[in-house]
Amino acid sequence: MTKDSVADVLRALATGDKSRSETARLRDIVDEVEAALAAGVSRAAVLEALNDQGFTMTLKSFESALYRIRKKRTQPAKPTAKIGHDQIAAPASQPAQAPREEPTGEPQARITNPADIRKSRRREIDLDDLTDKE
Repeated sequence: MTKDSVADVLRALATGDKSRSETARLRDIVDEVEAALAAGVSRAAVLEALNDQGFTMTLKSFESALYRIRKKRTQPAKPTAKIGHDQIAAPASQPAQAPREEPTGEPQARITNPADIRKSRRREIDLDDLTDKE
């Protein structure tokens, strides 16, 4: 057993259809699925074509898998730190926060109910106060 033979077996598992979930297989062809949907093909027709090619998804599971794949694509990639057995993980950094504004003497209005929204709509906004003062 060599490193190359193990790597070849693992690559075959990663690309083979029998050992992977249908969602993983759908992820491989999602661009083609999206193109068909964008061209006006119904989800049911796309699913029927996929089922003809060996998928066994229901319409509900297809829609759910498509939703999860789309959601994962829109999330920013999280950096992953590779940690060896002799390294210690650094603590996660705090998320960036907006700088706090100086208190102006007026209490900040909080919107807690629909009446607060109506009040804020009627409030006069002074644009001069919003400009940067240097």
